[in-house]
Amino acid sequence: MHSSRRLMLAAALAAIVLAAAVALLSLRMGAGSGGELVVFTAGSLRIPLEKVAEEYKRLHGTDVIIEASGSVEAIRKVTDLGRKADIIAVADYRLIPRFLVPRYASWYIAFASNELVLVYTNHSKYHELLEKHPEEWYEILSRSDVKWGFSDPNKDPCGYRAVGAIGLASLYYHNASILGLLTNNTNIEVRRMENGTLELVVPADLEVRSGSNLVVRPKSVDLIALLEAGELDYAFEYRSVAVQHHLHYLRLPRAINLGDPRESSFYSRVVVRILSGTDKETAVAMAPIVYGITVLDDAPHHEEAVRFLRLLLGPYGRKVFEEAGQPFLEKPLAYGRVPEELRSLVSLQGQEG
Repeated sequence: MHSSRRLMLAAALAAIVLAAAVALLSLRMGAGSGGELVVFTAGSLRIPLEKVAEEYKRLHGTDVIIEASGSVEAIRKVTDLGRKADIIAVADYRLIPRFLVPRYASWYIAFASNELVLVYTNHSKYHELLEKHPEEWYEILSRSDVKWGFSDPNKDPCGYRAVGAIGLASLYYHNASILGLLTNNTNIEVRRMENGTLELVVPADLEVRSGSNLVVRPKSVDLIALLEAGELDYAFEYRSVAVQHHLHYLRLPRAINLGDPRESSFYSRVVVRILSGTDKETAVAMAPIVYGITVLDDAPHHEEAVRFLRLLLGPYGRKVFEEAGQPFLEKPLAYGRVPEELRSLVSLQGQEG
């Protein structure tokens, strides 16, 4: 009798352990249970995507898990770690053809825009001077008692855009000393190419020099808490992040802020090389900020993921993103074999972005 009871207890314990292991494996692989959609996304897209997800659940009863990180990191969860997701949404649509097409995705859509700003608070040192003389922003960042930051260029587009904006500022103001913001504080290298292009080389093992006032975090939204706590005076962020967090911000000249398509030619004069020294080294030419999204070819819930994108790209999603400071393109641009259900919402383009 006692032996039988022990066997039953052992069987029950084994069942519990097996269930826990399955649940843990599911969590680690990133796939939601019970038909949940999983979205790996840039941190700057989290808030509007969560609002669209709430509406999607109200309409269809399906939970949507939004997992935010830097855009490059979001992609590497799939390409390097083998995690499963349904949708990838990134802060630079060019990352999708560069890293996901054709092995992981066969189409993608460029859909919303943004611009780079310098955020601060009423406690930031010299903020009165900045408001009176905004053209002195880079001189204020150079001061020895000012702490400032940007996100990791190797993980987050906002980071390599911040580095690129500093490069553009050196050209726009005809002042090479502005590059000292990078070379005096990090091991980023500056190269002047024969064609006039400025290359900013970011080692894979990016280092902030000892004693520097520069702070680097994995994704741009990680800097917000430091700013609000008074541990940071200024940070490079997207305007949408400043709007969503009710922060003061300085709008940079349009030749620097990466928000004006009319300045595309000037933007392209600066190239940021990320992950330098590795087989993943990539040259990113500066360009207007445009967000991108795709459904992965092996998405566990492919049909439902496409239905989610119909809501996101339709009037409801457009309104949510515009209120969040990330206005849609006049008509989103689609590349590749876009599903029939989405074609009325986009302008079909070629295969490459």
